[in-house]
Amino acid sequence: MSERQELLIEYAATSRAFSDAVERLRNLSADAEAFIRALADAGTAHRTCERSRIKLDKHLRAAIA
Repeated sequence: MSERQELLIEYAATSRAFSDAVERLRNLSADAEAFIRALADAGTAHRTCERSRIKLDKHLRAAIA
């Protein structure tokens, strides 16, 4: 498997994890502590997804250059 494919798979997985974390936030409104934990999880998932996107972007830019 090529590095590009691996990076795309990683990005897709981290994007889904972020999406799932945000979806959990939508479903939590009554329990403030659970919402705060879910918000922290969403933040972590967002940062992980962003790092994955940056790695993919760098790879694609290098391939173009």
